[in-house]
Amino acid sequence: MPEPVEPKIDARMPPAVGPMHAASADHTSRRMAALLGAAIAAGFEAGAISYVLPAMRASTGASAQGASWLLSVFVAATLVAVPLAALAVRRVGATRLLRGSLMLAVIAGGLASVLPSPEGVLVARALQGLAHGPLLPLVAAVIVTHWPPEQHGRLLGQVSMAYGLTYVAATIGTPFLLQLGWRSAFSLGACLALLSLAWPLPGSAASHDAQRPAPWWLAFSRPMLPTILLALGTGAGQSALVWMPTVAATRMGLGMTATAPLMVPLLLGGLFATACVIRWLDRVGSRPLVVTGLASAIAGVLVVVVAPAGPGFFMAGGAALGFGIGMLSGGPLRYAAARALPRDAQGLAQGAVAWLTDVGLLAGSVAVGHIAGRGADARAAIEMALCVVGALMLLCAPAVLRLPRQDRVAA
Repeated sequence: MPEPVEPKIDARMPPAVGPMHAASADHTSRRMAALLGAAIAAGFEAGAISYVLPAMRASTGASAQGASWLLSVFVAATLVAVPLAALAVRRVGATRLLRGSLMLAVIAGGLASVLPSPEGVLVARALQGLAHGPLLPLVAAVIVTHWPPEQHGRLLGQVSMAYGLTYVAATIGTPFLLQLGWRSAFSLGACLALLSLAWPLPGSAASHDAQRPAPWWLAFSRPMLPTILLALGTGAGQSALVWMPTVAATRMGLGMTATAPLMVPLLLGGLFATACVIRWLDRVGSRPLVVTGLASAIAGVLVVVVAPAGPGFFMAGGAALGFGIGMLSGGPLRYAAARALPRDAQGLAQGAVAWLTDVGLLAGSVAVGHIAGRGADARAAIEMALCVVGALMLLCAPAVLRLPRQDRVAA
């Protein structure tokens, strides 16, 4: 089977001159502020919820299973919302749909803050999932359709950096915020979404992104296959990040509180990877960065599992894993999707990357949880579970060879 030929940028990207391309730097930065605000709102939601669950249990006396529904209904709604939004982009336009999602996030966060019954809060969380799930793919679709190709990598990386920094800030700051009550995180999340609406979005005055509808199956067409396979592998790798504190506690006999400092290299590795994406993605294309990310993530898993149990090896493996997953999640797959499908199908392309990453995350989490809970030897079980995650990523790795070799786009 011959190698797929990378299509000419002219046939698939916005024209070299347009409303956004002729805009002043200040005009452009104001519109990027709205997109970064959406990423900040999504990052805060992702980072805060792990602390909201125990705070809710302590305040209301809810069971662990009952509290976990706050996360479960959100994830379920997200898996529904992303493909629906991808299909709706074809008719409504990414800009209008992004604004609607942010408005729904404000309403849902407000409802979660004030509704008295647990059932009402669960409904609000489902609405939050419907609102937050499409935010990042919609932001990516807006960037691809409103900015010139030579800026895509830098801008997608900036969005990922805003998301990552907010996630870290939420991880550190939410325990202090929750002194105001477990609903305070929902209130702040609604305020962040509302603040992003204060900035103008590209195409707000006249919708430039609503195009001739593209058939839904383009999201799974041949040009997209390498990207969606790599998205599944990236999601599986993300599931390993969730289990890293448990791995540290099990392998080294530590309490969960004592594992927190060991996670710092992992977080820093992810942020450094995103900075590399901002610097290099437009210059070298997605393929070299995806190769680097896969190699680093798989090596990190091996170090964590195979190396002698100890803080030094664990932090080194965590840094490599965080760097690898940060590299994969920080824009290269969205960049590849932007070049795999035409402009009028970018809602489908970016939605497919987001949805299949979530599917990989869910599948990896289920597999890790199932394997880690089997057998009398907890350490051996969790090590085997991480090995399975590494194997899943390795299975998806050959797809990188099918990514087109992308030359730097001339400015």
